[in-house]
Amino acid sequence: MQLDFLTPRVERLSADGAWTTLHQGGAIGRLRTPVVLLARELTVFSRFETAALPKNRRRQAARLHARTGAPYLNAASLVIKSGADFGLWWWDAERVDAMVRQRWGGQIPALRPETLAQPAGRGWRIVRLTEGHEAQYWRDGQLHASAWRRERFDAPAWAAFTRVQRGAEDAPETPPAPQALPIDYDGPAFSLSTTEITREQAIGGAGAALATTAICAALLLAGQGARLSSDAKEIEAETADIQAQTPRAGALQGLETNRRRLAAYRQVEERTSPLSAAGAAIGIVAIQDLTPLALDVQEDSLSITLPYSAVGRADSLIADFEQSGYFYDVQPRTDAQNQRLVMEMKVREAAPPLSADLSAGPTAGG
Repeated sequence: MQLDFLTPRVERLSADGAWTTLHQGGAIGRLRTPVVLLARELTVFSRFETAALPKNRRRQAARLHARTGAPYLNAASLVIKSGADFGLWWWDAERVDAMVRQRWGGQIPALRPETLAQPAGRGWRIVRLTEGHEAQYWRDGQLHASAWRRERFDAPAWAAFTRVQRGAEDAPETPPAPQALPIDYDGPAFSLSTTEITREQAIGGAGAALATTAICAALLLAGQGARLSSDAKEIEAETADIQAQTPRAGALQGLETNRRRLAAYRQVEERTSPLSAAGAAIGIVAIQDLTPLALDVQEDSLSITLPYSAVGRADSLIADFEQSGYFYDVQPRTDAQNQRLVMEMKVREAAPPLSADLSAGPTAGG
């Protein structure tokens, strides 16, 4: 049931930079982060299947693929849990961010593909959008395939879309009639719960006001170089970790190829500023649905105070901090008297260097 008073402000961004207000926001919803629906032609969809991967590494592998398999040089991504698998959305961050900044300035809205604002479907369908048409295949209430065309799907285009869908039910020989769908304000694009996002998005756009302020400034100071150099080291480690635990290593050849491609960024290093480290730390705890109580940033160290309930997640937090590329020597300290958990860590002077030979293939065990 839609609770209109909780609906945030919703706007739609077209590929030509035009903005359309779809909902002004409810009485309480205006306090929430605004949602920007990206026109389908601005986004690319792919489904990431995880049957070949260990269950405890599937989410990690999906996030890794979202970072390395992007069809854009400077990509933003959104990872959505889809049954046992994941749906991945990408868009050109350089192009979209410029239009968003022009409209919203320093405020960071939540960016969502407009497909996520549609009611869920069953089987095959074609959706008529403001610009163009989208062919979709749904199974078990989850989107398995999506393709966009500016013109209507004719018989050859429809056949080209349907024949590449593995394990799908028989598709109609002729394209279904396009249907215009209402916005589903109860859908995943507007959920009150935390959306499944990649680590970069959490660091770049935590929902709390403190996170928003710190991360916006951090992004301006850190620059793309620091992100790429940190990514390269982390992606190398994550790829090796997943490969070592996967019996069907051949299924991960794409991850290895992308890892090698990122080796080109190994010389890109930028000094980690205290502000960028603070933004990263706040984004990391946001992934765990935690709100920091206090933050102390020094030139070469940082401590973040969390509610005492976070003690059970200490191991996961340590791993996230150390894998981010910003921190090392992470030490948790409990303050039982004040019911708090304090995470103390060292801040890296620069992104950790890559290994001397990233061009080598996987080891025999991978």
